[in-house]
Amino acid sequence: MHNYREILPASRLTRYVECYWSREDLHGTPRHCVLPDGCVDIIFSTVSSEPQGLALVGLMTAAQIFDIRPAECHFGVRFRPGMAAAFMPEVARLNDRIEALENIMGSNARDIFEQLSESSGPEQMARVMDVFLRPLKPPDVGQSALQRLSISEHSIERVAFETSLSTRQLRRLCLERAGVSPKFLSRILRFRKAVQRIAISPNSSPPNWAQLAALCGYYDQAHFIREFQEFTGRTPGRYLQSLPTASQLESAP
Repeated sequence: MHNYREILPASRLTRYVECYWSREDLHGTPRHCVLPDGCVDIIFSTVSSEPQGLALVGLMTAAQIFDIRPAECHFGVRFRPGMAAAFMPEVARLNDRIEALENIMGSNARDIFEQLSESSGPEQMARVMDVFLRPLKPPDVGQSALQRLSISEHSIERVAFETSLSTRQLRRLCLERAGVSPKFLSRILRFRKAVQRIAISPNSSPPNWAQLAALCGYYDQAHFIREFQEFTGRTPGRYLQSLPTASQLESAP
């Protein structure tokens, strides 16, 4: 049994941070599956209230499995797609990797770890991160393009046009900041939308798969199933059956 919740960041960080989140797991969860969502996370972990570590989880291109121990808790910062690079430019080289944050941010990471370790709960941890998270540069056209790519259903060509970029420039910016091409990032985000819709479907009444595929922007049901299997290793129906309850999608361990 676990308890998952989300906390909004300070208003100045909303263009960069989707949310802070916490997950408490009393009994542990062997083989906890985490699905790609286009995001990068900073994760602080404890076991029985004892601090364990502070890590950066790079953008995932495929599902990953984690064994969560009994009494293990996590507090995380979920960056919007491509936005972690505003704080850590090297993050695009860390896709599908978990790295100690100290290796990326040095003494700042040690300070964050100490203050999170002394915090009384997720709300105080969120305030700690509100203070520490300072973008290295002002917002630019690259961030605007990535933001549009993430929240709209427009084509890559239209996003490039609307932000006065060529498609080649948009591709370069996306690779530099997210570590993947705009096309691949769009595929992950479309997949995430589908998973969120599946997660709110009751197990006893599966959704209309063809309709869900169309709503999420897939060409047809076959296209949807093929891409879903690529990211998860199972069909949408099998994934739905694996859900213990129709609960909110969790995007981080």
